[in-house]
Amino acid sequence: MKRSRVVVAVAVLVSLGGLTGCASRTVEEPPSPGTASVSSAPAEPVMTIEHAGETYAKLSAASNAARERWMGAPVPTEANLSVHRKLAAGAGRATVAFSTGLRKHRWPAEVQPIIAALDEHLQQRAAAYQRVAAAGTVAEYLAAVGEVPVTSSLTGQVRQALGLPESAVVPGVSPR
Repeated sequence: MKRSRVVVAVAVLVSLGGLTGCASRTVEEPPSPGTASVSSAPAEPVMTIEHAGETYAKLSAASNAARERWMGAPVPTEANLSVHRKLAAGAGRATVAFSTGLRKHRWPAEVQPIIAALDEHLQQRAAAYQRVAAAGTVAEYLAAVGEVPVTSSLTGQVRQALGLPESAVVPGVSPR
């Protein structure tokens, strides 16, 4: 009797498992432990504050440089709009790399909440850069530019928590 209950239970589970394959693709099932991506969970130990500071400085450098190139470009015109769009796209890619890099490390516990908040901010910034890069006219470009949060008070908080010197001030921009 017990064996038939087990067989029925397994059959029901297999049937239900087959039905879930028909479900909408918008809901993703969590990966099983055997199929989980290695990069989804940091495998390294928690960093020391000193190592975290060095890592943060390296991760932020390319994003900061790309932002500076974009912001330092001459006034956008129809003639140079494609250059501006490429610079915005580059800043977006560098911001995504920065954000991804933050998630790949195990930060000290006292810094982790600020890092998580900064990561979320960087994802929003990267999306804003993508909207700038997609602009078709100078007017659309300028409107999208106004929505890019090019700096954040979170970077100052992270730098302070990691014992790094204050970051350079972005001229004409107030941290969000």
